[in-house]
Amino acid sequence: MSASDHDSARASLAPVSAHFVNNVLAVTASYIEDDPDRAREVLAELGQFLSYRLREQPDRVDVADELAHTAAYLRLQQARFPDRLALELPPVAALATIGPVAPLAIQRPVSEALDRRLRELPGPCSVVLRPAPAGLALELRGGEAPPQRLDITLMEGVPA
Repeated sequence: MSASDHDSARASLAPVSAHFVNNVLAVTASYIEDDPDRAREVLAELGQFLSYRLREQPDRVDVADELAHTAAYLRLQQARFPDRLALELPPVAALATIGPVAPLAIQRPVSEALDRRLRELPGPCSVVLRPAPAGLALELRGGEAPPQRLDITLMEGVPA
């Protein structure tokens, strides 16, 4: 591989937060003694997450792959915040009519909204992802704050 090929391959890699990976590994270490099965689950989830994120990203990915990646991200966050985070995810079949999507089309808006919610509001948080006319509806609930709703448009030409 030439230097320019290597540089272009590296440029196509989606950035992964070292802080996020470090936190997931730290939480996994805390499970090793008391709950080794949970530690293995979290490591397998981290492997799936990193495999998706560190591969060369095509222009479009299957919506099922993108939803599986987002679910892996959310389960990793749930491992980090077991007392604060509950998840409700749609079955992949519910999104069968959606064609290919941009890489991180689901995970990026979900992670940005969830990170903001966890930073700004103490207490438990519930993440609900449901099919919507143009893609997905994300709802974050918890505490005394009103639910936050975000529409994630995945189908081109269809308003959210």
